[in-house]
Amino acid sequence: MPSLPRREFLAAAGTALAGCAAVDGLSGEQQSTYTLDADRIGTSLAPLALWEPPEEPRPWTADYAANVDAAVAGERPTTHGYRPVPDGEYVERDGTYYRLAVVTTGLERIERPVLRLEWVGRLDELEEPPKRVRFPALTRLDQHAVKIAYVAARHRQMGGTAPGGVVEAGGYVYRRGYEGPASGLAPDPLHDYVEYNGAVLEVSIERREFAEPARTGIAIPVADSEAGFERALDGEMVDARLDPETLSEDQRLMLYRDDYEETTPLSEGYRELLVDLGLSDLLDIGTETDSRAENGLHLALGEEYYRYGLYVNPAD
Repeated sequence: MPSLPRREFLAAAGTALAGCAAVDGLSGEQQSTYTLDADRIGTSLAPLALWEPPEEPRPWTADYAANVDAAVAGERPTTHGYRPVPDGEYVERDGTYYRLAVVTTGLERIERPVLRLEWVGRLDELEEPPKRVRFPALTRLDQHAVKIAYVAARHRQMGGTAPGGVVEAGGYVYRRGYEGPASGLAPDPLHDYVEYNGAVLEVSIERREFAEPARTGIAIPVADSEAGFERALDGEMVDARLDPETLSEDQRLMLYRDDYEETTPLSEGYRELLVDLGLSDLLDIGTETDSRAENGLHLALGEEYYRYGLYVNPAD
């Protein structure tokens, strides 16, 4: 019997699977929808792993490229309070592949400028707004700083506490890249007020001393050929391995179809596939009503690679 073209196979099998998964769906318990998202990468993982300096680097990572070259050359680029190289990324130089890493090598107390913003008021509520600089007129670095310092100012205005993972010292700490024309706010502000997100805020710069860890960038050789690099990436990145010949037609559909989903109770083939993908922890979560997910995973399916994830949500 001749096989169906892939497009016709997906359409026909999808209809059949959806009908099977819907049977026995009414049990009185909270049901969950399991959505499998799998995207084909190709036969190489290198494009995902190799780091290339952006054409327009952000001011707060502008020194990455020079520090990477220094680390590859055997030097020890060291910074304080921030990473000198993109930790965990890979680079290639003259046919040799390196993994970049950051290690802590010391501690120093360093004085830094801190941008703090104080709430003046909503622009549409102020009768006579003060002279101010508008957000688009700021440098790229200062825009980044204002966004973070605004979060702190807004939380102070509302009587809350700003998230510590974003805000530091009640605002934004300038650690690098603010010298000369790169900043009009640090170390000495050229503006007394800034307008952002429909609000006017007063600008101030405080100088504070921080205990800054010394971070040193290193480059670790991992392979001296493209084939060797691919093997290293396969060993590092792949979370699950499947032989396409051992999959049923239904299971191949589940992988090939965009955002394949079933609502509990799941079909036996779907459950088996999720277990083989290392996603068994998300099965049988009982009556939990919160959404859960596992993503950013990589599958080796024969000679090809896929990026995949599973999303579990309460059924409508």
